[in-house]
Amino acid sequence: MIKTSTLLLIITCMTACSSAPEITPGKGAIYGTISAESHKAILAKASKKKNGIYGSVGGLIFTNQMVNYPKLKELFVCLLDPSSKGGNEHLLIATNDNMSLSSLAVGTGDRLTIQNDSSETLTFFLAGKEEDIQIYSPVKPGERSSLVLELEGDLELGSDENESLQTILLSRRGLIGQQHSSGDQYVFENLHPGQYKFLFWYWRLGLVEKNLIIKAGENIELNQVLSVDKILESKNEP
Repeated sequence: MIKTSTLLLIITCMTACSSAPEITPGKGAIYGTISAESHKAILAKASKKKNGIYGSVGGLIFTNQMVNYPKLKELFVCLLDPSSKGGNEHLLIATNDNMSLSSLAVGTGDRLTIQNDSSETLTFFLAGKEEDIQIYSPVKPGERSSLVLELEGDLELGSDENESLQTILLSRRGLIGQQHSSGDQYVFENLHPGQYKFLFWYWRLGLVEKNLIIKAGENIELNQVLSVDKILESKNEP
């Protein structure tokens, strides 16, 4: 009979191994976990205090006025692929009160469609730095309007008729993005050998950039935690 400790060790190993993608001959991959947390100074206080927002077991009690980082659902992991020409499809839904997403990572050349589920005709626009702007055709209730993204950088999608309808966009040439919740695993497989840039982004915090060289037959594990202090300490390269 297999001892319980031995059985648990086997199960743990199988679970850990299953998180890594299979090796593909001639290709590489990157995988890991993306998560977010509060500033390290706040976490340090939480380990010592036991009142107010600080729980009795050394954690935080998140109020409605606080950003609950461990529960965030709009964390983005992005690969910048120089060979990509864009063309991915994205859908945002507008209601009378808000947009379906507060943020979105997109690549130039991608198609961004807005579905109008509000009660009025809306005219959307994309605004970048200085006078860079793209304008959607007016979209009636129940209909959709699309455009191909040309602008690059930090963008804002808004509506002329309703200021509450806003989405923050991160746009880069060759960007292929994945949206995840805090604590999720991500993976980019079947990558050709070469140098790539990876972005880890949450719109309220900023982004962390990593330059990696992918080799044939090699999988790289890269875990990233997003927090104010970690983003300020990161050495992002242009």
